[in-house]
Amino acid sequence: MRRLSLSLLLLLATTALAATETAKSYKLIAVEDGDTLIVQIGTQEKRLQLSGIDAPEDVTNPKLVKDLGRTGLSEETLLMLGKQATDYLKQLVLPGAKLRITGNLDSSDKYGRIPVVIYSDNHSSLNERMVADGYAVVMSKAILEPSLKQQLLQSQQQAQNSRWGLWGQHRQPALLWSGQATNQ
Repeated sequence: MRRLSLSLLLLLATTALAATETAKSYKLIAVEDGDTLIVQIGTQEKRLQLSGIDAPEDVTNPKLVKDLGRTGLSEETLLMLGKQATDYLKQLVLPGAKLRITGNLDSSDKYGRIPVVIYSDNHSSLNERMVADGYAVVMSKAILEPSLKQQLLQSQQQAQNSRWGLWGQHRQPALLWSGQATNQ
């Protein structure tokens, strides 16, 4: 009986410790672009990528050059889409906001960003909001929990059908950028 009580107590303590760790919040330093944030983690500022989604680029960089060749759109058009996506994310979260993060903070993508799901104070996933509001798309090769990926894909379809965000303001360029239309 004593062994069972000790095991139960250990299980409860571990669960409480895990809940505390997942509930930990981190301070937003800045929004870098439509899918990247700079967050204070411990004593370091880290670049976090909204996992599983992609927003248009708002500065000239290698990905923008790739998008230029792939879409046939002008640099001006692509940068305008990127600026709108970045501006929208900046409306969703302000510097100093406390963010909850789920994901492996020890891994990074090819751009040196840590792919995670980020929740704002109002408990909504920024990953979901950017897609649902029409300012980002689900990455086709995204490795996400299947239910999250399915929810993101449904949100993207709803945003496109409802012409929200970039899908309404700049539908044809957004479709070209997302790879869902061809430049004729």
